[in-house]
Amino acid sequence: MILKHRRPNIYGLINKEGDKGEVEAIINDLLNREYTITFLPSGSSAVFLAMWIAKSYSDNIFIPNMGGWQGFLKFPKVLNLKTKMIETNLGIIDIEKLDNIKENSSIILTSLAGYLSPQPLKEIKKLCEEKEVLFIEDISGKIGGDCGYGDIVICSTGSPKILNCEYGGFLGISREVEDKLRNILNDFKIVAKTYKTINYFGLLKEELLNAKKTYKKYVTANKMIKKEIEKAYFKEDEGISIFIECDNPKEVSKKINNLIKLDNKKSITTICPNYDRILKNGVVFETKKIDVSELNKEVIDEIIAILSSIL
Repeated sequence: MILKHRRPNIYGLINKEGDKGEVEAIINDLLNREYTITFLPSGSSAVFLAMWIAKSYSDNIFIPNMGGWQGFLKFPKVLNLKTKMIETNLGIIDIEKLDNIKENSSIILTSLAGYLSPQPLKEIKKLCEEKEVLFIEDISGKIGGDCGYGDIVICSTGSPKILNCEYGGFLGISREVEDKLRNILNDFKIVAKTYKTINYFGLLKEELLNAKKTYKKYVTANKMIKKEIEKAYFKEDEGISIFIECDNPKEVSKKINNLIKLDNKKSITTICPNYDRILKNGVVFETKKIDVSELNKEVIDEIIAILSSIL
């Protein structure tokens, strides 16, 4: 079985350049707060700059013990920012445990833990407001769904993502907290200008206009697959990839990749334990790497049959 890998919108590729102001308006329409947007060449640069702001705001930043991204672990070391691990339930924040978070500190997490299951974003936002904690939310895996609660949002528009432009990213600062950060915003703007970006706003606009449909299609496909795979986790939760527990993840991963192939020859699995997904033995079937145009019932049924025969 060979499937198309996730591709950018064809119309957007033909009309790649566009109006930045239009894109900013669409981004804000998809999120739960209004943000001042800064466009950047990658999601990594957005994470780094968000942590640079966090360093100026506080010496401490809290990160989840799994279900985040490698940059959450690496960038604080470069910035001399003290990290505090939050114990999670397989990447999902337990609000009661978050009560221990220090006032006037920062927290960074992904809206969709490990691309597998959503965080309780409304509750996290409320607690952060009460404790005056700077909340940084990576929305890369959930834009198009219910997200955009953070004081700062960061997003990759690289591949394979919901906004699949194969380039770029952005950072948004909530207008409610701009006044709190006023003393560092000028410095932030100076630093951000060192990151040069191309005009890909026509392509990004098309990806944004399709974000809700794209996100919903991945969530629906994943729920159909998870329902039929006994050892799949988060069966009732929204997710754009699937964690499947197994004792021999390398062997299982190899078998899956031999039978379900992407036309760009990339692996369709992630071997776990892996901080970016989940710290447990198993594999993640990366449904988000499959082009949404492929995710019809016939293909989904074949994926289920193949996974069932291996696991």
